[in-house]
Amino acid sequence: MPIVTSLIIPCYDEAEGVPQLCQRLGNLIDRLGPERDEVEVLFVDDGSGDGTADVIRREAGALPYRIVTHPRNLGLGAALKTGFRESRGRELVTLDSDCTYAPERCLELLATLRAGADVVTGSPYHPRGEVVGVPEWRLVLSKGLSRMYWMILPVRLHTYTSCFRAYRRDVALALEARDDGFLAVAQLLVSAILIGARIVEQPERLSVRQFGRSKLKVIRVILGHLRYIGRLVLLRAGSARDVRPGTTVLGRS
Repeated sequence: MPIVTSLIIPCYDEAEGVPQLCQRLGNLIDRLGPERDEVEVLFVDDGSGDGTADVIRREAGALPYRIVTHPRNLGLGAALKTGFRESRGRELVTLDSDCTYAPERCLELLATLRAGADVVTGSPYHPRGEVVGVPEWRLVLSKGLSRMYWMILPVRLHTYTSCFRAYRRDVALALEARDDGFLAVAQLLVSAILIGARIVEQPERLSVRQFGRSKLKVIRVILGHLRYIGRLVLLRAGSARDVRPGTTVLGRS
């Protein structure tokens, strides 16, 4: 039976949280009913040094899973690009391994994708979104960056830094993200905007991680965003001006 949906999960030193993740993925797949045979769970082990892959093999036995391994840590963006390339589904869902977004919400992303979107992006900063337990300083920085993207791009989204998304495969493979780190998450969304993809922003709930620690290097990531935003400003009078807006914000009147 052909694979319709690939769940792509980058992992880097996430052994502590893998049991929770696999349990929740099991709940998700149980809810898919007859569609469960058309789903693959693709873990991208990004050079973990804590035995993440071994824990996945132990905990994911009931899941239709595969593991792709980077011999060394390459970064979140590199893991996403590997996931796109190695996946087999025509629908690609990317989600965080730390369950900061509820894996079960993949069902809503897929429903929206199947209704005609090219990309569906989870948005905790949407007016109907929610953030729980995340440090205020992190929110100020992330919201500030998203606001900068909002101001310079030809379509308006509330959140640019969420990895929780669904893509049509042909669209995902057409996107460009030059960075191999966290910045790639925003670059993929900006690339979708610039090629005129139909993007739907879906309100989501972002929670603080319960296991392990964040790998985000805050100052480095902020500087990367600012440099990238500067390049986009320079392009504003060129290709960005010619984009055909195709973005819908779910819940906007």
